[in-house]
Amino acid sequence: MPTIDEEVKGKRGELLSLLKKLVAIRTDVPPGENYNEIIDFLIPKFEAFGFKCEKVEMPQEVYETRQKQECLRGERVNLVARRDAKSGAGAKERLTVYTHLDVVPAGSGWHTDPFEATVRDDKVYGRGVADSKGAVACLLTALSVAETLELEQKRELEVVLTTDEEVGPYSGLCYLADAGFLTGKYFLCMDGDNDGVCVATNGIIVWEAEIFGKSCHSSYSFIGENAIEKANLLLNELMRLKGTIEQRTSKMPCSPFLRELTGIERMRAVFNVTMMNAGVKENVIPERCELRGDRRYLPEEPLEEVLHELEEHFKRATEKHGIRARWEFKPMYPPMFTDPNDSFVEEVRRNASAAFHREMEIIGVQGSLDVAYAVKKTKQKACAFGVGRSVESNAHAPDENVRIDDLLNYTKFLMLSLFNLD
Repeated sequence: MPTIDEEVKGKRGELLSLLKKLVAIRTDVPPGENYNEIIDFLIPKFEAFGFKCEKVEMPQEVYETRQKQECLRGERVNLVARRDAKSGAGAKERLTVYTHLDVVPAGSGWHTDPFEATVRDDKVYGRGVADSKGAVACLLTALSVAETLELEQKRELEVVLTTDEEVGPYSGLCYLADAGFLTGKYFLCMDGDNDGVCVATNGIIVWEAEIFGKSCHSSYSFIGENAIEKANLLLNELMRLKGTIEQRTSKMPCSPFLRELTGIERMRAVFNVTMMNAGVKENVIPERCELRGDRRYLPEEPLEEVLHELEEHFKRATEKHGIRARWEFKPMYPPMFTDPNDSFVEEVRRNASAAFHREMEIIGVQGSLDVAYAVKKTKQKACAFGVGRSVESNAHAPDENVRIDDLLNYTKFLMLSLFNLD
């Protein structure tokens, strides 16, 4: 691919400039209040390449019933851009190319301004450069190179750039799937990492439990019931459940980088306790304690069985220790699974290997994606391959970064996936 290599490298400055502009538009969620701004920035970019663009806002009644949260502000606006292919083999097939435009809040601990993309040591630093605005910059750059070289599309293209993926539970992509906007036969998710071609993700259930005690003056604690102490008894039982759950593994391998870092060979089921809140003052026995966490379940685990196991364990644990409590389990995104032997998956794997000059594996990942909800509805063949690196790019953490070489290689990957290069 000498001509394409040269053209892509020649667009380096254009790609980085575009990424800087995308990062500078504050789409951190919560609150997610600048979605209109980034969509309005992107529409003319795609229209310049001949795409028909539609700004799609989640209707207020849908937002109120499915997504509304106190921490969110502004319209939930998404972009759908389509461009037909010229007649030819495969031209009538449509490929949905997706990623999200929202990013997690910056937080503290950065060595650069998180919303001013900074180039240092052959990397770009900034919130969203890896997850997932870098992929958007690569896509527009690939379209620019293809126009210069007058390349023809392999398939009709449907670009879908959405919002609220980072907060859920009903992201812009979920709405677009339910409303019939996703019309491709195949689905390429640009969210995620370049560790391998992902065909499987864990599903997620968030849970909460409220443990009740009896408040009193701390000097007379023996006449009250300390909700924290009761919660500790429940925690011990939950740690036993954690030990049982986390013995379960999928048939899908993890990425080679995660295997090297942790020794974990395959996707693993996970149970977490992640939040605890109790007490009003040092000398007051707390009357309630709140616990929260999540359960990541494998594609092979039926949701009904997962929920039943959680319900039974909480019930037995509280009855065993005489704990008064209430609990709730809320399914979020389901697991995703596409047949690793599907021809589309192999095509993506082959293109990724060629662009990154290393043999890509077909893998599963521990995280959860709104893609799983969408393709469960649409029945599209889906896989994910992103621009960042799972153990290096610091997505969701300070100093999020992406290698410039990975941005250029990802641009080449998109060109191989979207255009006829023969």
